[in-house]
Amino acid sequence: MRALGEGHGEAMRQVFALTSPKIYGKVVALLKTPELAQRALSATYLKLWKNHASIPPTGCDYMHFIAAMAHQAAIDIRFSDTSNGELLPHVPNPPSDAAGLMGSSALNELSEADRDMLTAAYLKFENIEQIASRTGVSASDVRARLTQIVSIRSGGAQ
Repeated sequence: MRALGEGHGEAMRQVFALTSPKIYGKVVALLKTPELAQRALSATYLKLWKNHASIPPTGCDYMHFIAAMAHQAAIDIRFSDTSNGELLPHVPNPPSDAAGLMGSSALNELSEADRDMLTAAYLKFENIEQIASRTGVSASDVRARLTQIVSIRSGGAQ
């Protein structure tokens, strides 16, 4: 990643080869079609290359860094005119930002602490350690609580 940050094309090819299978899996899970997932993947790595100078040189979970970019690309595609905004089918005219999501009844049912954790992880792209540090909760407790919230809200077992 350091070489990519310095603009080396071969480093970009290596980063793509090492990370794109996992990133593709994430975006296809979000977008549900290979065509949309390929668009998100292309957008992600194009943005990574165009902004290579802004890649943190150290102290960054680079997979999380790329996954956050991919997640944003997938969100942009889902809320584009061509996708009919089906990412949140239970919310008519799904919002594209956290403030709009706060109007969602599912989020309103959560405690303030749970809502903060969920939006930090999934909308602000904070990692578990950042949330733990900011909230004073252990990383294992943050991970467990996020898993529990998502499981409950998705109809899964606890």
